[in-house]
Amino acid sequence: MDPRQASVSGLDDWVRRHPVTADALLAVALALVLAPTSVTLVWATDWPLAGRAAILTVLLAAHVTVAGRRWKPLLAYLVCSLAMLALALAPDLTMRVGSELAGGTAPPILLPSALVYVVVLYSVAAWARPPGPTVGLVVGLVGAGLTTVRLSMDGTWLVEPTGQPSGGWRLFVLAALVAAVLAPWGFGRLRLARTAAVEQDRTDRAERAVTAERSRIAREMHDVVAHSLAVIVRQAEGGRFAAAKDPRLAAEALSTVATTGRQALADMRGVLGRLHQDEPTDTAPQPTVEDLPALVERVRRTGLPVELTTTGSARPLDRAVSLAAYRVVQEALTNVVKHAGQDATAGVRVDWSGGDLRVEVADDGAGPPSPAGAGEGHGLAGMRERVSLAGGRLAAGPRPGSAGRGFAVEAVLPTRRGLDPT
Repeated sequence: MDPRQASVSGLDDWVRRHPVTADALLAVALALVLAPTSVTLVWATDWPLAGRAAILTVLLAAHVTVAGRRWKPLLAYLVCSLAMLALALAPDLTMRVGSELAGGTAPPILLPSALVYVVVLYSVAAWARPPGPTVGLVVGLVGAGLTTVRLSMDGTWLVEPTGQPSGGWRLFVLAALVAAVLAPWGFGRLRLARTAAVEQDRTDRAERAVTAERSRIAREMHDVVAHSLAVIVRQAEGGRFAAAKDPRLAAEALSTVATTGRQALADMRGVLGRLHQDEPTDTAPQPTVEDLPALVERVRRTGLPVELTTTGSARPLDRAVSLAAYRVVQEALTNVVKHAGQDATAGVRVDWSGGDLRVEVADDGAGPPSPAGAGEGHGLAGMRERVSLAGGRLAAGPRPGSAGRGFAVEAVLPTRRGLDPT
């Protein structure tokens, strides 16, 4: 980022965090710029001391309203408008040099300090709640008309060189004052619209993040629960028939059910624990490619023959990529257990020999897995989404050359992504 942009961004952040302090500093800055000339002109008039003190008090009130322009925008605007009305109704200031009249006169509404009205009008348009902005616009336009009338009554301001009143000058001054009202009011409304757009964008991004997190958690829960329940159901069905012949086989099946259930609970705690990051959780790390042998062994204990083949030399992987590879194998084997039939066999191939990691799960079962749930981001659609988020691609379909039997899932995942240091 450009240093100047960084400086402006830092100033904006500070102003958003300290709005009252920022407005107080702005009020002081405007007072230092505008007030000295205004005070000098008021003090040099031939008014009585009480009259000069009254005008100075009005000017002070107008400057103070700048400090409350965001805290109480409508109240600050109404007070500033009353101050401008007092300046418009006040008689002309007659300049005095020493003990002699200088001959010049000026309506107090033309004092430099009257410019604070523009700042406060912008503020009521930008930050006041309805109907504050509308009130500000109406009062400003009425004030423009009153100021035009006030200058017309002077006899020295809106006249021709011949000394006669000029209708053209009146229209010009009225148009200029109306523009002076519409410009800050319009900029204030533009600021409000931009702020609303920024807030809406921030809200939309937060909602998208929540939706993405929900989808991620749904994928994790599906992967964990679907696989574990498939294993448990298969073991329970096998154990029921084995119990009549060999109680020892039934005991082994129940042991596998218990182990799988405990693992599923641990995985679910890990997933749900991430929903409460502010609470301490004691969860196991997410599975990786290195955990595939254990996964295959658990599936073998269900009675499904599975062969794991690894080629090439393993390399460090990004955590998301490694988890995606594990989940693809887990989901594919779950589908085999659920849909391929009792006599099916499966093979898992992990190939590191190329530039990418290729993971393939193929079976010789009765047909492809059920697409149920795919429309909800689970099943094959969930696998494809997970692989895509990890930077890879996934293909799934009938196994080539199998005469209509068997199904194959292959994921190609990158091995050169920036590694997660954790």
